[in-house]
Amino acid sequence: MNKDYLKILKSDAALASAAERILREEEKEDVFAWTTAHVTAPVLFCYVLFILSEAKKLGIRRIYFLARDGYIMNIIARELCERTGFDIDCRYLYCSRYSLKNALYYLCDTSEKAEESGIFGRCARQSASNTLLRAGFDKEQRGSVYRDIGFAGSEDAQMTNAEHDVFCEKLKQSELFLSMLRENAKDKYELIQEYFEQEGLFEDIPYALADTGWLGSIQSAFEQLTEGKRACEEVRGFYFGLFKALSGEKYHPFLFSGEDAHKVVPRFCNNLFECFCSAPHGMTIGYNKENGLIVPITGTVLPSAARPAQLQCDIARRFAKECTPNAGSIDINNAKKICKKLLIRLMYSPTKEEAEAFSVFSFCDDSTEKNLEPIAEKCDKQSLKSLLFVRRMLNRLSGGNIYPDKGVYWLYGTIALSDVKPKCLYRLSVRLWEKLRLLREKR
Repeated sequence: MNKDYLKILKSDAALASAAERILREEEKEDVFAWTTAHVTAPVLFCYVLFILSEAKKLGIRRIYFLARDGYIMNIIARELCERTGFDIDCRYLYCSRYSLKNALYYLCDTSEKAEESGIFGRCARQSASNTLLRAGFDKEQRGSVYRDIGFAGSEDAQMTNAEHDVFCEKLKQSELFLSMLRENAKDKYELIQEYFEQEGLFEDIPYALADTGWLGSIQSAFEQLTEGKRACEEVRGFYFGLFKALSGEKYHPFLFSGEDAHKVVPRFCNNLFECFCSAPHGMTIGYNKENGLIVPITGTVLPSAARPAQLQCDIARRFAKECTPNAGSIDINNAKKICKKLLIRLMYSPTKEEAEAFSVFSFCDDSTEKNLEPIAEKCDKQSLKSLLFVRRMLNRLSGGNIYPDKGVYWLYGTIALSDVKPKCLYRLSVRLWEKLRLLREKR
């Protein structure tokens, strides 16, 4: 087992003690369990402690932990509130980018508003069908739109950025697309409003949302959907990190913000962090009305990820119970430093065994979750060379592929699993690329 994590944790006695005490005998030789106890659990505990501490200062009386990333966080928060002085109502809200945006499209009466909603955004595996599936277009509806805009290609063929941009420009000019977009969203908009009211989101009580991050788009969608209905003027949100600087005082990041993201994110993997927060249920697809109540509809969890997701929940719960009595001794600023060191050690330079342990998780960077892939995979040398900085730059200029053929969601994990040397050169290339990208976006 990697002892580096315990050395880092010893900067705080409460965190180190909890990590050492919670593992059962059969788990101590399990790389995944060990890493969860020494990285995932303490990091999530520190983040939730930050949320509750800040909420108390701000007079926030209720926190909505958003599905699915907030599942484990809500467990930790309830443990802290039950056994400490935090008088905060912690709730779990079933929602997703998909369910929120599919309701929000009802308000998109112009192509400009549709674009602002994010329906034309890029993803790693973009295609014509994937773009329309974001708004729940069925096969017949997709066919009608394709005929209307003169699209004759394969709807599942992967598009380059240039091809995707052309496709989306045609959609923006299609009145049929816009009318279908709003029609599909009407019932979803009405149901989500009822769900929000049922869950107390329109009550006159100071509350905030809690999520992982990274752009504040969920909070923005929520604000638009509840405008004119909620009692509070603005919605506050807590985030583990934010990639971009967001205006106002309603965004509360923990580890990094838009101001210093370029210093942390190049050695951080937000996709892997979301895997740390896996829930025992799938994505929130929508809502139904049953016996007078609005109930969420969720997708299934892949069998390969079910066991590790449950193990993470169990270990995080045990860690919270062990650490909570000493939570008052934890200095938040020191905790941030510890979290940063732990995450960089795992995310940026994982051992092969650690990369294998976490590669059981699948990921998709699009709200449809249509193209789930292992977060990290072994690649051949030729494919992985696309990550080398000079080659990547040349490919970007020529319109070529700037990613390997698989394992794109945790590149440092893919590097660890692949037979390439020196690995430090590949890691440095990815890190430099990300740093320059973030600096460019910051300007």
